[in-house]
Amino acid sequence: MTLAPKIFAAGDLRVGLTAEYEREIEESDVLGFAANSGDFNPLHVDPTFAQHSRYAQRIVHGAFQIGLASALIGMHLPGRDVLLGSVNARFLSPLYFPSRVRVSGEITAWNAASLAGSVRVTVSELASLMPVSEITMAFTLQAGKLEQPAGATQQSRPVEAAFSADRKVIILTGASGGIGAALLQALTEEFSVLALVHRHPLQQRPHHAVELQADISAPGWEQIITERLGGHPLYGIVHCAWAGMPKGGLLHCDPRLIEQQLAFGTSHVVRLARLLFSLVGSDGGRMVALGSSAGRHSPALGLGAYSLAKSALEDTLRLLAPEMARKKISINAVCPTFVSAGMNAQADDLQVKRERALVPMGRICETEDIVGAVRYLLSPAASFISGQSIVLSGAQL
Repeated sequence: MTLAPKIFAAGDLRVGLTAEYEREIEESDVLGFAANSGDFNPLHVDPTFAQHSRYAQRIVHGAFQIGLASALIGMHLPGRDVLLGSVNARFLSPLYFPSRVRVSGEITAWNAASLAGSVRVTVSELASLMPVSEITMAFTLQAGKLEQPAGATQQSRPVEAAFSADRKVIILTGASGGIGAALLQALTEEFSVLALVHRHPLQQRPHHAVELQADISAPGWEQIITERLGGHPLYGIVHCAWAGMPKGGLLHCDPRLIEQQLAFGTSHVVRLARLLFSLVGSDGGRMVALGSSAGRHSPALGLGAYSLAKSALEDTLRLLAPEMARKKISINAVCPTFVSAGMNAQADDLQVKRERALVPMGRICETEDIVGAVRYLLSPAASFISGQSIVLSGAQL
């Protein structure tokens, strides 16, 4: 029996939407794939050869697993009207057979205006519950052929505002966070802002702000942003997004957590810088990242992974500065001390008083201090400042 693919309309898709299925992988499946693809590598088809390899037994083709991911987007999410654009695969551990796997996917980016998005697919071996591969697939929906799912009601969607021709465009990551929201409100007074959000949409969207759901930790978001800009030159990027502030030292920290934190201060920053470098106009541009005094200035032992990553962020910006300068782009970090907003929004009065007592100026850092520093670094007055970390310390050593 052939299953009918699901049908998702553009209005039904959003970042965070998930789907999954399970299936058995037998010897006949792997041998059939070898016959259809022509890939008879003995690691997959010859038990004697595989027995004397470092894997000790035959493993499933990596391309077979990509096929499992293709089945997820083609049959489950987004379903029938999807068109695959690109594939980025990472194989974490060998997948042996026979086995049963779970194939799960999550939309990590979606732009309703261009009908483009990406799905991150994880293939996990069920006996051990260990992920064996992570596959990101960029996709588009076939325009003009979208159907409303049975039983669903059509909802009107507001047309996204276009970028003003008389305003420079900047990208703001983490726009729905506490500090990000304050920056969004302030920056839209002067710029057109492409506000990137992940799981949480904007509570309020100011005039001259365009909201876009995207996960900067997944491949494929650069294409979606480029399409959304529609050829408009990019002036700057303000990077506020961060993967939380995990507590604890480094010795007993999950390595995956350290890698996640480091990515937000290194590889994600590099990808953002590459995007700005490729889209900036002839007059140059600006990039500002939100660091922390817990980085290089005053590392916090109780925030080991966070401090390490924030320190790496500052070094990443310093290394990028000479390269970005070729297109007259400055790149800097704003590193506040304790702020009772964003990740510290739940701090109680006692903690705020303790932090205030440490600051010679007699008050803690406020979001307005961060906004002021960012606006300065985006201004023409700061065109010769690059590769620097500005610590908002209130004279605290």
